[in-house]
Amino acid sequence: MKQIFLICNAHLDPVWQWEWEEGLAETLSTFRIAADFCEEFDGFVFNHNESLLYQWVEEYEPELFAKIQNLVKQGRWHIMGGWYLQPDCNMPSGESMIRQITSGRQYFKEKFDQVPTTAVNFDSFGHSRGLVQILKKAGYDSYIVGRPAAFMFDPPAVDFNWVGYDGSEIATHLSDELYNSLLGKATEKIEGYRNGHKEADHLLVLWGIGNHGGGPSRIDLEQITQLKEKLETEGYLLTHSTPEEYFAALPIQELPKFEKSLNPVMIGCYTSQILIKQKHRALENMLYSTEKMVCAAELQTGCKGNWDRIKEAEKALLFCEFHDILPGSSVKRAEDASLRNMDYAMELLSKERMRAFMSFAALEAKETAGNIPVFIYNASPYPVQRVVECEFQLQDQNRSGTYTDFEVYQDGKKIPSQLEKEDSNIPIDWRKRIVFDVNLAPFAVTAVRCKPVILPSKPSLFQPDGDRIQLSDGSVSVSVGTDNGLIKEYIVDGVSMLSENTGELLVIRDDEDPWGMTKSSYRSVIGSFALADPERAGKIAGLQTPLAPVRIIEQGEVRTVAEAIFTYEQSAAIVRYCFENASKRLQVKIKLQWMQPDRMIKFSLKSALSQTECYGQTVFGREKTVPDGRESVFQKWLTVSDAQHAVSVINTGVYAHDFCGNELRMTLLHSPAYCAHPIDDLQILPNDRYMPRIDIGERSFDFVIRAGEKDDLLANIDREAQIENESPFALSYYPSGKGGTAGGGMHLNNSSIILSAFTKEKNGYLIRLFNPLPQQEPAHLTFPAAKAKADLLFQPFEIKTLLLKDGIFREVLLDGSDKE
Repeated sequence: MKQIFLICNAHLDPVWQWEWEEGLAETLSTFRIAADFCEEFDGFVFNHNESLLYQWVEEYEPELFAKIQNLVKQGRWHIMGGWYLQPDCNMPSGESMIRQITSGRQYFKEKFDQVPTTAVNFDSFGHSRGLVQILKKAGYDSYIVGRPAAFMFDPPAVDFNWVGYDGSEIATHLSDELYNSLLGKATEKIEGYRNGHKEADHLLVLWGIGNHGGGPSRIDLEQITQLKEKLETEGYLLTHSTPEEYFAALPIQELPKFEKSLNPVMIGCYTSQILIKQKHRALENMLYSTEKMVCAAELQTGCKGNWDRIKEAEKALLFCEFHDILPGSSVKRAEDASLRNMDYAMELLSKERMRAFMSFAALEAKETAGNIPVFIYNASPYPVQRVVECEFQLQDQNRSGTYTDFEVYQDGKKIPSQLEKEDSNIPIDWRKRIVFDVNLAPFAVTAVRCKPVILPSKPSLFQPDGDRIQLSDGSVSVSVGTDNGLIKEYIVDGVSMLSENTGELLVIRDDEDPWGMTKSSYRSVIGSFALADPERAGKIAGLQTPLAPVRIIEQGEVRTVAEAIFTYEQSAAIVRYCFENASKRLQVKIKLQWMQPDRMIKFSLKSALSQTECYGQTVFGREKTVPDGRESVFQKWLTVSDAQHAVSVINTGVYAHDFCGNELRMTLLHSPAYCAHPIDDLQILPNDRYMPRIDIGERSFDFVIRAGEKDDLLANIDREAQIENESPFALSYYPSGKGGTAGGGMHLNNSSIILSAFTKEKNGYLIRLFNPLPQQEPAHLTFPAAKAKADLLFQPFEIKTLLLKDGIFREVLLDGSDKE
C-alpha cells in the first residue's frame, strides 16, 4: 500500500507585515488551538519548529507551555526542525547558520528532551550548498525545503541526496507545493498532490492554515478523517505524521544526487533593505570578533567576560536573520525595529570588547612624556599586516599657527604613517586622525608610539595636471581619469587587469516588487552616473564655490586618496579611490545620495582578462557564477580570473551580483516599495497617495580590489575578506604602567585556514576552523597560554570544531558535544 505522510504545521512569521508583538500574540493563539486539537483528535500530530516561538510561549503563557511539554511526551506534538527560527539561508555566514542550529537544538533538548534529525526551512528564499556539511555535522540526516520551485533550478526529483562542497550528503525533499493550505481546502491539496505524483510510493504533504498563524482547523481535520477512509479503498494509507517518519520510509541510498545550491529565488531579496544587510554584517563581525577577544582575555589575562550579555547579542543577530528581515521583504516598521535591535546588540558587545581590550592594554608600560600611544588588538591567529586608522586628541589646542604632524614608531622603528582629515570640523590644530601601516601579532595587543613633529604650517596637497590622477606607479599602476572619474588603468606587473574607464555606477530599470518574484536578472540599463560639473560638485559638497569634480584629498607614506563626484538626475555619488602603497590594495568607497524610486544601481567592473570565470564566497564554500547575467547571491568576496591572473573584490555589506562577458556588476541597492507583493494581475500600489520606498537617502558601500596571480589571490582571499570585515580594534590610551605579561595567544601556521569562531560553552572553549580551499591543507595550532597544541589535516572545504579544555584540543560536534 502506498503511503501519504501528512505534516500539519502553522506558518508563523514572527515579523513580516507586522512587528514581533503581533507575531507573539498569534503564536500563543495558534499553539493553544493546536494543543486542543492534539487532545481532541485521535492520531493527530502537530509539528512545529523554531525555538524562539516556544520561548515566547514559555515566558508569556507558561500553562500552555507545560501542556505542550506533556503532548510532546505523548508523541502528539512533534518538535520539528529544531532551529532558532527559519532564517535566510544564503546571506548569513556559515558560523551564523551553525548558531541558528545549536541555539535551537540546545533549547529543545533542555526543555523537551528532543533532538530532531530532519531540518526544515519551508519558506527561506533559497539554500546555500554549504548547509549540507553543517547539517550533517549538527546531527541531521535529512532536510525539507519549500523554495525554489522545481522549474527554477531543475532538481533531479522531489527527493534527492544533496551533496555539499566537502562531498557530504543529506537526503532532501522539495515541497514546492509550499507549506500551507486554505481553510477547508486541505483535502483538495492532498488529493491534488497525490494525482500529480501517482508513480510515487511515498508522498509528503504539508498542510495547515496560514501565513499569519492558523495551523489545523476543525473542518480540515474532520474532512481528512473522511478522506483517509476513501483513500484506503484506493490503495493509499493516509497518516498524520512527522518529517522523520517520511524519510525513514524512503530508499535513501537510491536517491539521485544534486551538487549545486538550491537557488535562485526571490533575487531582489539579495539587495532589498540594504541598511538591514549592512547592519547584519557589522553585527556578525562584531559578535564573532568580540567572542574571540573575550575568550583570549579569559585565558591570557584572566579577565572574565559577561557571557549572558554576549548571548543576548547573539539572539538579536539570529532574530534579524529571519527570512523576512534579512532579505528585506518586511514593512518599514519591522525594518526600523530590526535596526534598533541590532544596534542594541552592538552596544552590548562594545562593552565586552572594551573590557577584554583593556585587560591587555593595562599590561603595557607607562608612556613616555610627549608621545601619544595607540594600541591595536588583532583577533586573528596569524600575524596581520594592516593599515590602521585611529583618532586622538592633542593635550591642548594649538592656536599658534603651526601644525602638529606625527611620526609613528613600532618597537623603536619608524613605520609609514600620515595624518588625514578627522571626523570633526573644528578649525584648529587639535583633533587628529593618524593612519599607519603596522604588523600586528596574533591574538595580542600591538603598541605604537606617535611622536609629534611641529611644522610651520599644514602641508598642502599637490593636484596633478592632465587627464588622470596617478594613484600608484611601479609594479602596480592605478590611475583615475580626471575627465570621467573612472578607473583609467589597473596594471599589475605589466598585465592589464581592468579595462580602461571602468567602475561605472549603472542605473537599472526596476519596479515596486522588492522580492523580484518574476525576475531572474536585472540587466536593463537606462543610464549611468556622470561626472558632475564644478558648480554641481561644489553644491553637492556643501560649498559656496565650484569644486573640481576629481581631485586628491589625502596623500602620504601610507596611501593616496582621490575623490570624484557624480550625478544622475536628482541623485549624486561621491566615490573615493584609496590606494595603499605597501599592500597594493585599491579601496573604493561609494557614498550615494539616492532619490530614484523603482530603480536599481550596480557598480560595474570590466575585466581586461580574457576567457574569464567568476567565483563568489558562499556559506563555508565558493561557487561559480553563471556567466549569463543572472542575479546571484554571494557573501564577502568575488573573483574574476583567467587561467593565470585574477581580480578580487572584497565587500563589507553587499550580497548580489551578476557576471556576463567579462563584466562584473555588484548590486548596491534598489528602491521598490515596502512589502509590495505581486498577486496575479492586481494593482499593487494605490495611485492616490505617496508610499515610501526602500533605501531612498544616503547609503555607503566599501570595496577592496586586488589583482595578481590567480593561485595566490584565491589561497588568501577568505582570510583577507575576514580581516577586512573583522577589522582590528584600535584605541589611543595611556596605561597606568603597572606592567605584567599576557599569556601567549593562539597561533595557526597556515594562514589559509579560517578561524570561524572562538567562543565559550559550558564544558570549555570552542574553536571552529574552516578550510576554504578545494585541496587538503595541514595546519599546526598552538595556544601557549592554554598549554595546548594540535596537528590538523583538513580535507577540502572541511569544517573542524575543537574543544579546548585542560590543555587539550579535542575534535567535537558543532555544539561542543563529544562525537559518538
